[in-house]
Amino acid sequence: MPELPVPPDSEANDPSCLRDGETARLLDGLRWRRLVVLGDGRAPRREWVDGYGRAPWYDRVADALRVVDPRLACLSLIGGREQNVAAVRSRQLPRALAFGGDLAVVQLAGHDLLHPAFDANVLRSEVVRVVAPLREHGYDVLLVTPFDLTHSPGARLLGEKVLRTRHRAQSDACATLALRHGALYVDLAARQPAAADQVWGRDGLVPNSRGQAVMAAAVVRTLGNHLRANDAARHNH
Repeated sequence: MPELPVPPDSEANDPSCLRDGETARLLDGLRWRRLVVLGDGRAPRREWVDGYGRAPWYDRVADALRVVDPRLACLSLIGGREQNVAAVRSRQLPRALAFGGDLAVVQLAGHDLLHPAFDANVLRSEVVRVVAPLREHGYDVLLVTPFDLTHSPGARLLGEKVLRTRHRAQSDACATLALRHGALYVDLAARQPAAADQVWGRDGLVPNSRGQAVMAAAVVRTLGNHLRANDAARHNH
């Protein structure tokens, strides 16, 4: 059996986390002024990894954007209890639209994947019903899907093979929807194939403090790449 990678000893030495000065460089030319965060994730528990900050991923993202524009307004709708994507659409989306923002980060934490009655078509339909209205109301949208869930309690009930198939169906659907609706997409399982104890809390459902930092970095880096791509396109024209 191959040895698992040794986790970094601190956030400052972790290449999966933001480096000093990286945020200002990535987000130069920031145009977003009102951020809304929604999704089926839960508020993080107190599961700290030594050497890593304790802020949740969505606060980290807002703080990163405020490095460039301290006036940025942020509304986080991430709840303290487990929800599915249908609940995000029915409970959170109206508030997000009323907020009148210009950037929405939508977390799909994987609760639908762990449900015994998972239906890929239903999930795809519900994600569309969240993303499309946000885009129609002028939001730039970034979808985020979870780290590898195969060490979660639900995986032990479903089986690793079933869960991987479901995760692949979700990833394919989100990638297709992002292209179709002009959204951005971050697949954390593909970007961060780390050992479960490096990013997950004890329940395998909510990221620990390292997972929160890694997730925030992936979001900020994706936003930065998007800004640079837009700048390059403008200069080419």
